[in-house]
Amino acid sequence: MIDTAVILAGGKGERMMPITKLQPKALAPIHGIPVLKLQIDQLIRNNVSRIIVLTGHLGEQVHQYVASLNLGTRVICIQSDPELNPAERLIEAHKFFSGPYILLYCDNYIPTDSIINQQLNTKSGISLVLQKRQEGNTFISEKLSAVYVSKERNSSYPYVELGYIAVNDKYFDHLIATYKDINLALEDYSKKYQVKFTNLNNDYQSLSNFARYIRQKLHGKIIILDRDGILNKKMDKRKYLTSFEMLDFIEENLEVFSKLGRKGYSFIVATNQPGVATGELSETFLDSLHTRMTSYLRLKNINILAFYVCKHHWDDLCACRKPMPGLLNMCISDFNLNTESTVFIGDEDKDIQAAFNANIKGLMSPSEELEIFFRELLN
Repeated sequence: MIDTAVILAGGKGERMMPITKLQPKALAPIHGIPVLKLQIDQLIRNNVSRIIVLTGHLGEQVHQYVASLNLGTRVICIQSDPELNPAERLIEAHKFFSGPYILLYCDNYIPTDSIINQQLNTKSGISLVLQKRQEGNTFISEKLSAVYVSKERNSSYPYVELGYIAVNDKYFDHLIATYKDINLALEDYSKKYQVKFTNLNNDYQSLSNFARYIRQKLHGKIIILDRDGILNKKMDKRKYLTSFEMLDFIEENLEVFSKLGRKGYSFIVATNQPGVATGELSETFLDSLHTRMTSYLRLKNINILAFYVCKHHWDDLCACRKPMPGLLNMCISDFNLNTESTVFIGDEDKDIQAAFNANIKGLMSPSEELEIFFRELLN
């Protein structure tokens, strides 16, 4: 049985924007749980004793999150240059392990444990998990062997390869080192040798691109939040949070959001930050602040999908500065939210007015109405 797993979690995930602006794709949530945790939990359930997570882009967030799981040396993270491709990342990591392994991408999560168990117990040099499609990258030969094709998907190849590649043959690793490209190595190997495959008939959860993530509703239930006065304590009027030391979270609110997170809720933040327009707040710092907030809140089971920010001056009369509905309309449009069930929580009248203007429900914090709302969700 294969007892080592390697998870490729270093890509920039550009096709998953806006979620991957502030976090690596491996930590994007599926119904409130980061996909990386779902993969790790599944591998542990299936008796994999060593899990190696290969990180790159925003890798420090992955390392911090994995450390918070308290799994000891069973799961290790190896950071490499964010500009490396998956093959180069894998080549560098081979100094840390040898022998058979199962190779996962953080793009896909297959909930069916029996499929994973088959892969872990295969004796084949290479074994793939396939799913039938109108346009794919794999076909089945007359010898009933999977043959991978690295060119663009088309209707001549009726299967797609989903990751979860079982590797028992060191020659495959030699090909990866030669080509420095996993797809080319897989194509070469599958043309020369018999490749076993398992056909997945059930659905799986894909983070290959944002449109598919939304179409599958993998984000789960969403609540939109204001930032200042909801997540963190407000600054004085016309003063802005311009250093990490000034960040002071509202712990009683985080406690509630954490409980909601455990029930599968995720969050979007919509905030006015006119300090950018006045020159008192740099966009670079603002992005760094939101990245740090996203990482910290995740450790409390609060998954922030995205920050939507109005950076205009209050005199600009823009369409996105609350109480105008522009920011909320962008959230609703991008995440395909149902306006009848979407809620925005804020701490000022302009927040409630913005929600009204966007045809969604606005709840003031603190208020009895908000407390009732939370109780209903948590019961």
